[in-house]
Amino acid sequence: MKKNIFLTYLLFFGVFSSVFCQLRIKGRVLDKKNNIPIPYANIGIINTGNGTISNSDGSFTIKVSEENLTKEVLFSAIGFEQQSIPLAALINSEENTIRLKEKITVLEEVLITNSSKKYKNEWLGNRKRHLMVQGVMQVDSVSAGGAMALLIDKKKNFNYVQNAALFITRNTRPEFKVRLRFLSVDKANNNMPGEDLFNESIVIKSSIQRGWLDFDVSQYYYRIPQDSFFLMFEWIIEDIDRVEMFMTLKKYQEQNPDKIKKDSVYVDGNLVATQELSTNAPIPIIAFGTTKTKSDLRKYKCYSRGSSFAEWNRSTSIISAKVLMSTTPSQQASSDEGTSETQEETIISKIEKWGEAFRENYNIPGMQLSVSERKKTIFSKGFGYSDVQNDEKVTSQTRFRIASVTKPMTATAIIKLASEDKLDLDVDVRKYVPTFPEKKHTLTTRQLAGHLGGIRDYYEDSIDEVIGNPHFENATEATNVFKNDTLMSKPGDQYVYSSFGYNLIGAAIEGASGQTYLEYMQEHIWNPLLMFNTYGDIADSTMVNKSKFYYPNEEEAEPYDLSYGHASGGIISTTDDLLKFGIEIIYGNFIKYNFKKQMFKTQYTKDGKPTPYGLGWYIAKDMNGKKIWYHVGQGPSSGAILLVYPKDDIVISLLSNTPILVNSDNGLPVEVLKLAELIYQK
Repeated sequence: MKKNIFLTYLLFFGVFSSVFCQLRIKGRVLDKKNNIPIPYANIGIINTGNGTISNSDGSFTIKVSEENLTKEVLFSAIGFEQQSIPLAALINSEENTIRLKEKITVLEEVLITNSSKKYKNEWLGNRKRHLMVQGVMQVDSVSAGGAMALLIDKKKNFNYVQNAALFITRNTRPEFKVRLRFLSVDKANNNMPGEDLFNESIVIKSSIQRGWLDFDVSQYYYRIPQDSFFLMFEWIIEDIDRVEMFMTLKKYQEQNPDKIKKDSVYVDGNLVATQELSTNAPIPIIAFGTTKTKSDLRKYKCYSRGSSFAEWNRSTSIISAKVLMSTTPSQQASSDEGTSETQEETIISKIEKWGEAFRENYNIPGMQLSVSERKKTIFSKGFGYSDVQNDEKVTSQTRFRIASVTKPMTATAIIKLASEDKLDLDVDVRKYVPTFPEKKHTLTTRQLAGHLGGIRDYYEDSIDEVIGNPHFENATEATNVFKNDTLMSKPGDQYVYSSFGYNLIGAAIEGASGQTYLEYMQEHIWNPLLMFNTYGDIADSTMVNKSKFYYPNEEEAEPYDLSYGHASGGIISTTDDLLKFGIEIIYGNFIKYNFKKQMFKTQYTKDGKPTPYGLGWYIAKDMNGKKIWYHVGQGPSSGAILLVYPKDDIVISLLSNTPILVNSDNGLPVEVLKLAELIYQK
């Protein structure tokens, strides 16, 4: 099985070597003094790419090429002396035990006094955050020890390390580990990364999806005497991680056999694999954030390596990493003693802690969160800033873009019109939008609302279709963006998520009601539900309390006109207003029940396959089997979630001024489901 794992990864990542690896060495790395396992020791053959890291129990497996038979394998662990052993001696043993001797280091005495020398600190390094691409991902097979190192030039008298931080641009794994190291500058080797300066293995385990990963090193009082050094971050990969990756790929193969290309691949006469995965396979990954502007490449020097002891190469991008240096050791206040007895946390404090953690994990400048239970709002709060530059905080009145959370509102409008006999969901949509060109097949409003209409969505990677449109006076005029395009499929045949399909629904609402989409929504949906902070977003309008919006790198986003897609994702609102809408969905008689329930009836393709969608809502169950209705929304600089538990009488709404949908099922982060679990299990 292990061989199959290796071959699958080798092919998937395209990490082919010129000679197929034939030799495998197994063993454990132990502390010579007490026989305790040494976790995450670096093991490999220098400058060959044959390298790995030991597991947390000190065990290791490494595959090497026969061409390296005459070379030595280097074993190295932070705080221990290195040991080199001939490869030929290791391959003759079924299980090797490598014992490393502790490195004795005389520490410099640090005297902390109330001296007159003023404590100052400053962040150094690349503090920019990664923008829209993936960053540098871990691409591991059985090798490990891949790393990136950023050259840091110290400022005079700023000698003490207080903190270091690495920007994680994407994580789709439940948990990951990264190690921080400080390396010397090897002047004898063209100023490449050299030896460890600090004899502490600083490993952080985290589950954040995106954001700064902080390494607090102030307690070590570590002083760097050199004028420059390398700040290094190393991926930590264990066998258990490889099994996780393999099982994910295996499940993907079973569920998506049509995305497997059958083929036989040989390398130097050896069969490597007989199938190839599509590049969209959901491999669990972690990616370090990077920037690569010309100015960054001129300003910084960054190196990378693929595995332990592999050759360092100048990186074509700069890692988003920084270090906090100070003039004197940290003088942190001692922790308070004799604190009062801890009281049991209330559900409100738990929700607040959840919100703070969610904001931090997703690197959100500002967000709102509201929660209701049994018609009653139990939590509503703003977190962070609506305007970072001017330190303006998010309040309950701050308005955010809700993106595709607009779709449930649009679906409610057509259901209301249908209940009043003003719109037939099952006739040709051209009855209400006669300016829409006749297609090869007719399509209905019901099909459009269930993403079965065959209308295309945004072109992949075409940001211009989102932010490059002119202003449109109404939804019917806005169909000019896509109305002349050919249908992607025969209506009813395939579930294809389409925001443009909802823009066409907006035009149908105009034809059926005699009002513009925004006029109808204001008069018949938002005002009756007392949603007075909800309206159409217009780029050049002056809107009170409207949040500024930010790209994932925290740069402020340029304004753009959303009139092309008001019906699909162009609405401004607050979480309190969304809560009112969600409560109405559960309890209200705003729409006749027999009509309203149609929104939450699973749709099917013509061949009987169920879709994950009703009309305007995703329909699913959470990890405990509880029924949920929800929708999510995301733009280039905004994120939105509306989640309804109809049987548990819970509504959760969340809005942010930056994208948040990273690791999710149909866009819904699992953390939001865990928030709901806090409430219904209390």
